[in-house]
Amino acid sequence: MMDMSGNINEFELYCQGKPPEARESLRPVRQIILDAVPSVSEGRVHFYLVCHFGGGSVAKLHLDAKQQVTITFVTGEDLTDPAKLLKGSSSVRTIKVTSAAVLGKHRDAIGDLLRQSFALISERFDGSENFITLRPDQPSP
Repeated sequence: MMDMSGNINEFELYCQGKPPEARESLRPVRQIILDAVPSVSEGRVHFYLVCHFGGGSVAKLHLDAKQQVTITFVTGEDLTDPAKLLKGSSSVRTIKVTSAAVLGKHRDAIGDLLRQSFALISERFDGSENFITLRPDQPSP
């Protein structure tokens, strides 16, 4: 997909070279992120498609070695997670989206976690735009 100016967007750049089924598993998760926090920007950093606001990462989206979608929250330890979706023991927590059924069942809870993360990042980074991303000519790993 291209943006309004005719450029390929960060999502499409991230997906280049990935199998079609992987792209299709990423697309609905990305849409949940964009629906929950429409004011985020996207960039590619290392193995991740990063949804960010100001200088901070709201969520990172990537495919693991099994081509399963993982959502990573840098603010994970500070989020309220009544559905107990977040996994990990450090400050960073993840959610593995192993199927469309898992995504459908937890759509609202994931959206809530995204909105919480956005609120924390907005508060902590106060709108600064010092976020580094890969250039369009740099492929995602």
